[in-house]
Amino acid sequence: MTARELDAAGITDPRLRAAYAHCRRLNARHGKTYFLATRLLPADRRPAVHALYGFARWADDLVDDLGTDAGPAERAWALDSLQRCLDEGLRGGASPEPVVRAVAHTASVHGIDHGHFADFMASMRMDLVVTDYPTYADLQRYMHGSAAVIGLQILPVLGTRVPQEEAAPHAAALGVAFQLTNFLRDVGEDLDRGRVYLPADLLAAHGVDRELLRWSRDTGRRDPRIPAALAEAAALTRGVYRAAEPGLAMLEPVSRPCMRTAFVLYGAILDAVRDQGTPCCTVARWSPAGAVRPPRWAGWPAPSRPAGPPVPRRGTRPDALPGAEGEPMTPEARRRSRLPLRLRRRPVPWERQRPTWREARPAVIDGALKRALARPAGNWFVLGAARGIGARSAFGRTVAGVEVVAWRAADGRLVAGPGACPHLGAPLARGAVHCGTLRCRWHGLALDGAPFAGWEPFPAYDDGVLAWVRLDGVGGETPLPRPVVPSRPALSDAVTAVHTAVGGCEPEDVVANRLDPWHGAWFHPYSFVDLRVVGAPPESGAEGPDAFVVDVSFKVAGRAVVPVTAHFTAPGPRTVVMRIADGEGRGSVVETHATPLGPDDRGRPRTAVIEAVVATSDRRGFALARAAAPLLRPLVRAASGRLWRDDLAYAERRRQLRSSGRQPG
Repeated sequence: MTARELDAAGITDPRLRAAYAHCRRLNARHGKTYFLATRLLPADRRPAVHALYGFARWADDLVDDLGTDAGPAERAWALDSLQRCLDEGLRGGASPEPVVRAVAHTASVHGIDHGHFADFMASMRMDLVVTDYPTYADLQRYMHGSAAVIGLQILPVLGTRVPQEEAAPHAAALGVAFQLTNFLRDVGEDLDRGRVYLPADLLAAHGVDRELLRWSRDTGRRDPRIPAALAEAAALTRGVYRAAEPGLAMLEPVSRPCMRTAFVLYGAILDAVRDQGTPCCTVARWSPAGAVRPPRWAGWPAPSRPAGPPVPRRGTRPDALPGAEGEPMTPEARRRSRLPLRLRRRPVPWERQRPTWREARPAVIDGALKRALARPAGNWFVLGAARGIGARSAFGRTVAGVEVVAWRAADGRLVAGPGACPHLGAPLARGAVHCGTLRCRWHGLALDGAPFAGWEPFPAYDDGVLAWVRLDGVGGETPLPRPVVPSRPALSDAVTAVHTAVGGCEPEDVVANRLDPWHGAWFHPYSFVDLRVVGAPPESGAEGPDAFVVDVSFKVAGRAVVPVTAHFTAPGPRTVVMRIADGEGRGSVVETHATPLGPDDRGRPRTAVIEAVVATSDRRGFALARAAAPLLRPLVRAASGRLWRDDLAYAERRRQLRSSGRQPG
């Protein structure tokens, strides 16, 4: 515990300062996720968060990590001893145990209801005897003490702009949402401890039980019933997030950046579990989140490694950092202005901006790339913009050397199949479409999308923005019934645009480019300034949301910029998603999809970069932008095209170096 934090919190008693310092060390050693989360809070509120974490961590360890040979009776005795110590500390304000001393002081200072601690301990005892939950109502009783009360405990520390009782249900819901996310992520680890937290009736509705989960865990094999059950559990969890979200605006402004980041990052974990399927379909030891796995009560606040503000290197000048006096500009500060624009106070010339090459370590980029390449795509490839495939003409593209034709059936459904006519091989992409039927221009052979004369359709999918095709003959994976489509804003509330560019590289070179956010302000000075990567995944091994978190300003004109916080993730081997987590356009996404085309006439690989922009805003004037979408789309595509002229040069250079054995790192 730094003296500044303790002084700011008004903690002067030497024994109490030592107790808080002990909790801080527990947090730093066992809960890097939580330790870094506190960096987004004001200094005077950090000691209380460390105390609450330290106590919950201690109790959790008594349940799961009290020696390998400790039985339920020994663990129950340890919990009873902790309960007695806590009760005495809460009554008298003092305790020989440093953790209890600090948490009792926190409860007193912030007026935390003592009943929340009793409910928490009751749920910890349940873990000694309860190994599964028949219904969601049964699980809710457990989560009230293990997750909801964590939100209620910390709510007084964060502070609210409304009466606490108004914000309390949302705080409790967010604790539950985070814990449900952990349950989905950690099915395999919990199974190893003998527990299944997901409701048995929800699993049984899809034909899943403990034995099937155990089989998948032991064999590493997949069963389609498991991802179906988990998808329903993820949908239930997303509903809890929706119930929790209004509470973020009820917090005091200084606490919102921390909790907003937690909300976004844990939501990203849920999206990854829902979209990828792999972690829980195989119930394998998969971990998309956190430098250190948070405990089961994991409620709140819990952004992972990327949430912490950057620590400047020794010798960094304060004026080289965004904001005043070297402090990063908080997302809340960005929202204070009525307009999204901000004037840069001290513009830094391109050649004098802070170098990023030390941070852009090849091992970090390569590690993120390898994890992306290992994720399943189910043999799905992006063909192009959904609106680019109409009802009057066919669309053709070669994907991984396979000639593909696509068109719209009479009911508007997307149809795709081999691009060569089964009669004499004519290019069907040059055919004519009439009332949903494709006619070959050579001899008039008609195809309505059903198998005919040896022509077999490919599975196709229209997600409202992009058109996909599944090619099981070249994908080499277990097919998925639908592609892994990143979560997006509601399309009815968004402006969408799709740009396509082609480069002489392979998909992994495109993905590697997008997983190097450090190059942005150096390589694209016409678009980006004041870029700082404030969080990055570890090189390998550690848990955490596999995301790059970037503070960056988009240039508008002169000194006028739009500052945002963006998260870069790779949900699949050929997809990278940039999501605006805070600032103007929060929730907007830019999806970069890399589709292999096949070699050119000189044998060099070619890849189509298909970039989809889904922009949204909560400003009332955005309705005008939606109305003007046909006029805006060419401008958005032009901006993407300018960036990709540079980025494809990056990707092509990487491919050249890689193919000749000269790739660094």
